[in-house]
Amino acid sequence: MSKEKLELYIRGKTDEEVKKITGEAEEAAKRIIGESESKVARIKDEKLRKVKKEMDEKEKAEMSMARMEGRKRVMKIKDDFLRKTSEEAENRLKGFLSGKMGEKYRDILTNLAIESASNIYGKEVLISANKRDRDILEKIAPQIKNMVSKTKDAEVDIELDDKAMDTIGGVIAYSKDGKQVYNNTFEARLNRTFEELRGKLLVALFEG
Repeated sequence: MSKEKLELYIRGKTDEEVKKITGEAEEAAKRIIGESESKVARIKDEKLRKVKKEMDEKEKAEMSMARMEGRKRVMKIKDDFLRKTSEEAENRLKGFLSGKMGEKYRDILTNLAIESASNIYGKEVLISANKRDRDILEKIAPQIKNMVSKTKDAEVDIELDDKAMDTIGGVIAYSKDGKQVYNNTFEARLNRTFEELRGKLLVALFEG
C-alpha cells in the first residue's frame, strides 16, 4: 500500500472513530440532559404538591378556626341568653316567694326536704334552710320524717339546723358527719336546670 493510500485509510478510520465518539458523546449528553430535565420536572412537581398540600392544610386550618370562632360567638350569645333567662327566673321566683305563701308552698318545701333527706345515706340527717322556711319545716318535720323513713325502709332521724342559711328558698340536707350533701335550694335547682340546657346547646352546636 502506497503512502498516500495508507494516509487516506488512517484518516478514514480516524474520521469514523471521531464520528463514533462524537455520536456517543451526543447521545450521552442528550441522555444526561433528558434525565436532568426529568429530575427537574419531578422536583418541581414534588415542590408544587408540597406547596399545594401546605396551602390546603393552611386553608383547612383557617376554615376550622373560622368555624370555631363562629361557634364560640354563637355559644356566647346562647350563654348570655341562658344567664339572662336564669337571672329572670330567679327574680320571678324571689317575687313569688316574697308574696303570700300558703299550702302550695308548704307542699313544695315538703317535697324538697323529702327528696334531699332521701338522698343522704344513713339514719341521721341534718336539714338547713332560711329562717322563713325553717319555721315552716318545724311544723312539718314529723311528716317529712315519716315519708323519708318509708322511702328508706328504716327509721330516720331528721334534725333542723339552728343556724339559718342565706338562700331564697329550699333546703340543703347533710349527713351526720357532713361528708354527704344534697343541695335542693331553688338556686341550686335553677343552676342544674340551666347547666343541663347549656350542655344540650353545646352538643347541638358542635354536632351541627
